[in-house]
Amino acid sequence: MKIIDLTVNRYMNMEESDMAHAAGHEILIVEVQTDIGVTGRSFIGTPIFEHGITGDVAVTLLRRNFKNKIIGENPLHTEKIWQLLFDAPWRLGMRGMIRDCIAAVDFALWDIKGKLLNVPLSDLFGGHRDRVLTYANVGHQLPPDELGKKALEYVNKGHSAIKIRGSLTAVSLEESTRRVAAVREAIGPNVKLMVDINGTWDAATAIEQLKKWGKYDVYWLEEPVSPEDITGYARVRERAGHTLIAGGEQNTGLHEFRQYIEKNAIDVLQPNASCTGGITEWLKIYQFATAHNIPISPWNLQQIHVHMAVGLPNVKWIEYFTPDRSSFQNKLLKGPQFKEIIGEDGLYLAAPTLPGLALEIDEKVAEESLVKE
Repeated sequence: MKIIDLTVNRYMNMEESDMAHAAGHEILIVEVQTDIGVTGRSFIGTPIFEHGITGDVAVTLLRRNFKNKIIGENPLHTEKIWQLLFDAPWRLGMRGMIRDCIAAVDFALWDIKGKLLNVPLSDLFGGHRDRVLTYANVGHQLPPDELGKKALEYVNKGHSAIKIRGSLTAVSLEESTRRVAAVREAIGPNVKLMVDINGTWDAATAIEQLKKWGKYDVYWLEEPVSPEDITGYARVRERAGHTLIAGGEQNTGLHEFRQYIEKNAIDVLQPNASCTGGITEWLKIYQFATAHNIPISPWNLQQIHVHMAVGLPNVKWIEYFTPDRSSFQNKLLKGPQFKEIIGEDGLYLAAPTLPGLALEIDEKVAEESLVKE
Protein backbone atom coordinates (compact mmCIF):
# COMPACT_ATOMS: atom_id res chain seq x y z
CA MET A 1 0.00 0.00 0.00
CA LYS A 2 1.31 3.43 -0.97
CA ILE A 3 0.30 7.07 -0.71
CA ILE A 4 -0.55 8.45 -4.14
CA ASP A 5 -1.89 11.95 -3.41
CA LEU A 6 -2.49 14.67 -0.83
CA THR A 7 -5.18 17.32 -1.33
CA VAL A 8 -6.19 20.39 0.67
CA ASN A 9 -9.36 22.49 0.63
CA ARG A 10 -9.69 25.79 2.46
CA TYR A 11 -12.86 26.94 4.21
CA MET A 12 -13.26 30.39 5.71
CA ASN A 13 -15.79 31.99 8.02
CA MET A 14 -15.53 35.69 8.94
CA GLU A 15 -18.02 35.68 11.80
CA GLU A 16 -16.52 36.66 15.14
CA SER A 17 -16.71 33.87 17.70
CA ASP A 18 -18.37 34.22 21.10
CA MET A 19 -14.85 34.28 22.55
CA ALA A 20 -14.18 37.48 20.57
CA HIS A 21 -10.51 36.69 19.98
CA ALA A 22 -10.32 36.87 16.17
CA ALA A 23 -12.09 38.35 13.15
CA GLY A 24 -12.81 34.94 11.70
CA HIS A 25 -11.60 31.39 11.33
CA GLU A 26 -10.15 29.21 8.60
CA ILE A 27 -10.17 25.42 8.43
CA LEU A 28 -8.14 23.26 6.09
CA ILE A 29 -9.50 19.84 5.20
CA VAL A 30 -6.63 17.54 4.27
CA GLU A 31 -7.02 14.18 2.54
CA VAL A 32 -4.32 11.57 1.96
CA GLN A 33 -5.17 9.03 -0.76
CA THR A 34 -3.78 5.51 -1.13
CA ASP A 35 -3.43 3.15 -4.08
CA ILE A 36 -6.01 0.76 -2.60
CA GLY A 37 -8.81 3.34 -2.49
CA VAL A 38 -8.68 4.16 1.24
CA THR A 39 -8.50 7.90 1.97
CA GLY A 40 -7.57 9.47 5.28
CA ARG A 41 -9.21 12.77 6.22
CA SER A 42 -8.08 15.36 8.74
CA PHE A 43 -8.22 19.08 9.47
CA ILE A 44 -6.39 21.97 11.03
CA GLY A 45 -7.83 25.34 12.01
CA THR A 46 -6.33 28.79 12.29
CA PRO A 47 -7.83 32.09 13.52
CA ILE A 48 -7.95 35.08 11.20
CA PHE A 49 -6.48 38.10 12.98
CA GLU A 50 -6.25 41.77 12.00
CA HIS A 51 -2.89 41.17 10.29
CA GLY A 52 -4.56 38.85 7.78
CA ILE A 53 -4.98 35.19 6.89
CA THR A 54 -2.30 32.53 7.32
CA GLY A 55 -4.02 29.47 5.91
CA ASP A 56 -2.46 30.01 2.50
CA VAL A 57 0.98 29.47 4.02
CA ALA A 58 -0.09 26.12 5.45
CA VAL A 59 -1.72 25.11 2.17
CA THR A 60 1.50 25.73 0.23
CA LEU A 61 3.56 23.70 2.68
CA LEU A 62 1.10 20.81 2.56
CA ARG A 63 0.38 20.74 -1.17
CA ARG A 64 3.98 21.15 -2.25
CA ASN A 65 6.64 20.23 0.32
CA PHE A 66 4.86 17.67 2.47
CA LYS A 67 3.11 16.04 -0.45
CA ASN A 68 6.45 15.57 -2.19
CA LYS A 69 7.86 13.90 0.94
CA ILE A 70 5.08 11.35 1.46
CA ILE A 71 4.19 10.22 -2.07
CA GLY A 72 5.11 6.55 -2.39
CA GLU A 73 5.35 5.96 1.35
CA ASN A 74 3.37 3.31 3.21
CA PRO A 75 0.72 5.20 5.25
CA LEU A 76 1.01 2.68 8.09
CA HIS A 77 4.57 3.82 8.77
CA THR A 78 3.47 6.81 10.84
CA GLU A 79 6.69 7.10 12.86
CA LYS A 80 8.85 7.15 9.74
CA ILE A 81 6.63 9.66 7.95
CA TRP A 82 6.44 11.90 11.02
CA GLN A 83 10.22 12.16 11.10
CA LEU A 84 10.37 12.80 7.35
CA LEU A 85 7.99 15.73 7.74
CA PHE A 86 9.70 17.08 10.84
CA ASP A 87 13.05 17.09 9.05
CA ALA A 88 11.69 18.43 5.74
CA PRO A 89 11.59 22.18 6.55
CA TRP A 90 15.11 21.96 8.07
CA ARG A 91 15.22 23.53 11.53
CA LEU A 92 11.78 25.08 11.09
CA GLY A 93 9.65 22.22 12.40
CA MET A 94 9.94 22.90 16.11
CA ARG A 95 6.54 24.54 16.74
CA GLY A 96 3.71 26.60 15.33
CA MET A 97 2.07 26.19 11.94
CA ILE A 98 4.60 23.66 10.68
CA ARG A 99 3.66 21.34 13.56
CA ASP A 100 -0.01 21.89 12.68
CA CYS A 101 0.71 20.81 9.11
CA ILE A 102 2.62 17.73 10.29
CA ALA A 103 -0.39 16.96 12.47
CA ALA A 104 -2.78 17.26 9.53
CA VAL A 105 -0.89 14.55 7.65
CA ASP A 106 -0.45 12.42 10.76
CA PHE A 107 -4.18 12.58 11.63
CA ALA A 108 -5.04 11.42 8.10
CA LEU A 109 -2.63 8.49 8.36
CA TRP A 110 -4.19 7.34 11.64
CA ASP A 111 -7.60 7.72 10.01
CA ILE A 112 -6.42 5.34 7.30
CA LYS A 113 -5.34 2.80 9.94
CA GLY A 114 -8.77 2.79 11.53
CA LYS A 115 -10.56 2.55 8.20
CA LEU A 116 -8.38 -0.37 7.08
CA LEU A 117 -9.38 -2.32 10.19
CA ASN A 118 -12.96 -0.99 10.06
CA VAL A 119 -12.75 0.14 13.70
CA PRO A 120 -12.93 3.50 15.50
CA LEU A 121 -9.54 5.08 15.96
CA SER A 122 -9.82 4.58 19.72
CA ASP A 123 -9.59 0.81 19.24
CA LEU A 124 -5.97 1.22 18.09
CA PHE A 125 -4.77 2.51 21.47
CA GLY A 126 -5.35 -0.61 23.52
CA GLY A 127 -8.09 0.49 25.91
CA HIS A 128 -11.76 1.31 25.73
CA ARG A 129 -14.52 2.99 27.67
CA ASP A 130 -18.02 3.75 26.55
CA ARG A 131 -18.07 7.39 27.61
CA VAL A 132 -15.69 10.21 28.54
CA LEU A 133 -16.22 12.92 31.17
CA THR A 134 -16.17 16.52 29.93
CA TYR A 135 -15.81 20.02 31.24
CA ALA A 136 -17.58 22.83 29.43
CA ASN A 137 -15.61 25.67 27.88
CA VAL A 138 -17.52 28.81 28.91
CA GLY A 139 -15.01 31.22 27.43
CA HIS A 140 -17.64 33.75 26.36
CA GLN A 141 -16.69 37.42 26.43
CA LEU A 142 -19.46 38.65 28.72
CA PRO A 143 -19.76 40.99 31.74
CA PRO A 144 -19.35 39.09 35.04
CA ASP A 145 -23.05 38.85 35.93
CA GLU A 146 -23.98 37.67 32.44
CA LEU A 147 -21.10 35.20 32.44
CA GLY A 148 -22.39 33.83 35.73
CA LYS A 149 -25.83 33.30 34.21
CA LYS A 150 -24.31 31.64 31.17
CA ALA A 151 -22.23 29.30 33.35
CA LEU A 152 -25.35 28.34 35.29
CA GLU A 153 -27.05 27.39 32.02
CA TYR A 154 -24.31 24.83 31.42
CA VAL A 155 -24.59 23.49 34.94
CA ASN A 156 -28.35 23.10 34.49
CA LYS A 157 -27.62 21.02 31.38
CA GLY A 158 -25.62 18.54 33.45
CA HIS A 159 -22.07 19.90 33.50
CA SER A 160 -20.19 19.41 36.75
CA ALA A 161 -17.15 21.47 35.69
CA ILE A 162 -16.85 24.68 33.70
CA LYS A 163 -13.94 26.82 32.51
CA ILE A 164 -13.90 30.60 32.08
CA ARG A 165 -11.28 33.03 30.76
CA GLY A 166 -9.32 35.39 32.98
CA SER A 167 -6.45 36.27 30.65
CA LEU A 168 -5.09 39.76 30.10
CA THR A 169 -6.05 39.40 26.44
CA ALA A 170 -9.65 39.16 27.63
CA VAL A 171 -9.98 41.22 30.82
CA SER A 172 -8.05 43.18 33.42
CA LEU A 173 -6.96 41.61 36.70
CA GLU A 174 -9.81 43.32 38.50
CA GLU A 175 -12.34 42.13 35.94
CA SER A 176 -11.00 38.59 36.12
CA THR A 177 -11.67 38.59 39.86
CA ARG A 178 -15.19 39.88 39.28
CA ARG A 179 -15.72 37.08 36.76
CA VAL A 180 -14.54 34.42 39.18
CA ALA A 181 -16.69 35.80 41.99
CA ALA A 182 -19.81 36.09 39.84
CA VAL A 183 -19.48 32.63 38.33
CA ARG A 184 -18.81 30.94 41.66
CA GLU A 185 -21.86 32.63 43.17
CA ALA A 186 -24.01 31.56 40.22
CA ILE A 187 -22.95 27.90 40.01
CA GLY A 188 -22.72 27.21 43.73
CA PRO A 189 -20.03 25.36 45.71
CA ASN A 190 -20.32 21.89 44.20
CA VAL A 191 -19.34 22.63 40.59
CA LYS A 192 -15.65 22.65 39.62
CA LEU A 193 -14.49 26.06 38.40
CA MET A 194 -11.45 26.28 36.12
CA VAL A 195 -9.90 29.60 35.04
CA ASP A 196 -7.79 29.96 31.88
CA ILE A 197 -5.12 32.68 31.86
CA ASN A 198 -3.78 31.81 28.37
CA GLY A 199 -0.19 32.32 29.52
CA THR A 200 -0.61 36.09 30.00
CA TRP A 201 0.45 36.54 33.65
CA ASP A 202 3.82 36.29 35.32
CA ALA A 203 4.45 34.07 38.33
CA ALA A 204 4.15 36.85 40.91
CA THR A 205 0.78 37.93 39.53
CA ALA A 206 -0.53 34.36 39.48
CA ILE A 207 0.51 33.77 43.08
CA GLU A 208 -1.12 37.01 44.24
CA GLN A 209 -4.34 36.34 42.32
CA LEU A 210 -4.64 32.86 43.77
CA LYS A 211 -4.38 34.35 47.25
CA LYS A 212 -7.27 36.67 46.44
CA TRP A 213 -9.28 33.81 44.96
CA GLY A 214 -8.91 31.43 47.88
CA LYS A 215 -12.52 31.85 48.96
CA TYR A 216 -13.78 31.01 45.45
CA ASP A 217 -12.37 27.47 45.43
CA VAL A 218 -10.77 27.52 41.96
CA TYR A 219 -10.27 23.89 40.91
CA TRP A 220 -7.50 24.61 38.46
CA LEU A 221 -5.60 27.59 37.10
CA GLU A 222 -4.73 27.02 33.47
CA GLU A 223 -1.64 28.44 31.77
CA PRO A 224 -0.87 30.97 34.51
CA VAL A 225 2.38 32.01 32.78
CA SER A 226 3.84 31.74 29.29
CA PRO A 227 4.47 28.22 27.96
CA GLU A 228 8.23 28.82 27.94
CA ASP A 229 8.35 29.78 31.63
CA ILE A 230 8.61 26.34 33.20
CA THR A 231 10.34 27.81 36.25
CA GLY A 232 7.42 30.21 36.66
CA TYR A 233 5.00 27.30 36.51
CA ALA A 234 6.93 25.59 39.30
CA ARG A 235 6.88 28.74 41.45
CA VAL A 236 3.13 29.11 41.04
CA ARG A 237 2.47 25.44 41.76
CA GLU A 238 4.50 25.60 44.99
CA ARG A 239 2.20 28.35 46.27
CA ALA A 240 -1.12 27.31 44.70
CA GLY A 241 -2.56 25.59 47.76
CA HIS A 242 -5.42 23.29 46.82
CA THR A 243 -5.72 24.75 43.30
CA LEU A 244 -4.28 22.52 40.57
CA ILE A 245 -2.00 24.01 37.93
CA ALA A 246 -2.81 22.94 34.37
CA GLY A 247 -1.01 23.76 31.15
CA GLY A 248 0.74 22.64 28.01
CA GLU A 249 -1.76 23.51 25.28
CA GLN A 250 0.77 25.73 23.48
CA ASN A 251 3.70 23.38 23.96
CA THR A 252 4.91 20.97 21.33
CA GLY A 253 7.20 17.97 21.67
CA LEU A 254 8.05 15.52 24.40
CA HIS A 255 11.14 17.55 25.36
CA GLU A 256 9.03 20.50 26.52
CA PHE A 257 6.51 18.39 28.40
CA ARG A 258 9.26 16.42 30.09
CA GLN A 259 10.53 19.66 31.61
CA TYR A 260 7.12 20.33 33.19
CA ILE A 261 7.17 16.93 34.84
CA GLU A 262 10.84 16.75 35.86
CA LYS A 263 10.66 20.22 37.44
CA ASN A 264 7.44 19.40 39.33
CA ALA A 265 5.78 22.32 37.58
CA ILE A 266 2.39 20.86 36.66
CA ASP A 267 -0.58 18.94 38.03
CA VAL A 268 -2.53 18.37 34.80
CA LEU A 269 -0.99 18.26 31.31
CA GLN A 270 -3.04 19.57 28.35
CA PRO A 271 -1.25 18.53 25.14
CA ASN A 272 -3.10 19.50 21.98
CA ALA A 273 -2.55 16.93 19.23
CA SER A 274 -2.33 19.60 16.54
CA CYS A 275 0.29 21.61 18.43
CA THR A 276 2.33 18.48 19.12
CA GLY A 277 2.44 17.55 15.45
CA GLY A 278 -0.19 14.83 15.50
CA ILE A 279 -1.17 11.68 17.34
CA THR A 280 2.24 10.06 16.84
CA GLU A 281 4.07 12.61 19.01
CA TRP A 282 1.08 13.11 21.35
CA LEU A 283 1.24 9.44 22.33
CA LYS A 284 4.86 9.81 23.46
CA ILE A 285 3.84 12.70 25.72
CA TYR A 286 0.91 10.69 27.04
CA GLN A 287 3.09 7.69 27.89
CA PHE A 288 5.74 9.80 29.62
CA ALA A 289 3.12 11.63 31.69
CA THR A 290 1.36 8.40 32.57
CA ALA A 291 4.62 6.83 33.73
CA HIS A 292 4.97 9.77 36.14
CA ASN A 293 1.32 9.64 37.31
CA ILE A 294 0.42 13.01 35.74
CA PRO A 295 -3.15 13.06 34.36
CA ILE A 296 -3.90 14.24 30.82
CA SER A 297 -6.71 16.59 29.83
CA PRO A 298 -6.18 17.61 26.19
CA TRP A 299 -7.07 21.12 25.15
CA ASN A 300 -9.69 21.85 22.45
CA LEU A 301 -9.83 19.71 19.24
CA GLN A 302 -12.60 17.51 20.60
CA GLN A 303 -13.17 15.82 17.22
CA ILE A 304 -9.70 14.29 17.52
CA HIS A 305 -9.16 14.06 21.27
CA VAL A 306 -12.34 12.12 21.97
CA HIS A 307 -10.76 9.10 20.30
CA MET A 308 -7.67 9.22 22.52
CA ALA A 309 -9.83 9.77 25.58
CA VAL A 310 -11.88 6.67 24.80
CA GLY A 311 -8.85 4.48 24.15
CA LEU A 312 -6.44 5.72 26.83
CA PRO A 313 -7.31 5.51 30.54
CA ASN A 314 -5.12 8.38 31.77
CA VAL A 315 -7.15 10.99 29.85
CA LYS A 316 -9.26 12.31 32.73
CA TRP A 317 -11.27 15.04 30.99
CA ILE A 318 -12.08 16.26 27.53
CA GLU A 319 -12.71 19.95 26.91
CA TYR A 320 -16.13 20.38 25.33
CA PHE A 321 -17.11 23.21 23.02
CA THR A 322 -20.85 22.52 23.07
CA PRO A 323 -23.06 22.72 19.96
CA ASP A 324 -24.50 26.09 21.01
CA ARG A 325 -21.09 27.75 20.70
CA SER A 326 -20.40 29.89 17.62
CA SER A 327 -17.58 27.64 16.49
CA PHE A 328 -16.82 27.34 12.78
CA GLN A 329 -15.13 24.02 13.54
CA ASN A 330 -18.38 22.68 14.99
CA LYS A 331 -20.37 24.01 12.02
CA LEU A 332 -18.16 22.62 9.25
CA LEU A 333 -17.48 19.26 10.91
CA LYS A 334 -20.69 17.38 11.63
CA GLY A 335 -18.82 14.20 12.51
CA PRO A 336 -17.84 12.50 14.65
CA GLN A 337 -21.32 12.97 16.00
CA PHE A 338 -21.35 13.56 19.72
CA LYS A 339 -23.94 11.95 21.94
CA GLU A 340 -24.21 13.55 25.36
CA ILE A 341 -24.81 11.35 28.40
CA ILE A 342 -25.75 12.85 31.76
CA GLY A 343 -24.13 10.98 34.64
CA GLU A 344 -24.23 11.48 38.37
CA ASP A 345 -20.85 13.22 38.26
CA GLY A 346 -21.25 15.29 35.11
CA LEU A 347 -21.81 15.34 31.37
CA TYR A 348 -20.13 12.67 29.27
CA LEU A 349 -19.59 12.14 25.55
CA ALA A 350 -20.31 8.68 24.19
CA ALA A 351 -17.51 6.85 22.43
CA PRO A 352 -17.52 7.23 18.61
CA THR A 353 -18.43 4.03 16.78
CA LEU A 354 -17.62 4.70 13.11
CA PRO A 355 -14.27 3.66 11.55
CA GLY A 356 -11.21 5.89 11.79
CA LEU A 357 -11.63 9.48 12.91
CA ALA A 358 -15.17 9.56 11.49
CA LEU A 359 -14.73 13.15 10.31
CA GLU A 360 -17.72 14.23 8.25
CA ILE A 361 -18.21 17.58 6.53
CA ASP A 362 -21.44 19.52 6.41
CA GLU A 363 -21.78 19.92 2.64
CA LYS A 364 -23.97 23.04 2.84
CA VAL A 365 -21.55 24.85 5.15
CA ALA A 366 -18.65 23.66 3.00
CA GLU A 367 -20.22 25.02 -0.18
CA GLU A 368 -20.87 28.38 1.43
CA SER A 369 -17.40 28.75 2.94
CA LEU A 370 -15.08 27.15 0.35
CA VAL A 371 -12.22 29.42 -0.64
CA LYS A 372 -12.13 29.55 -4.45
CA GLU A 373 -8.55 29.32 -5.69
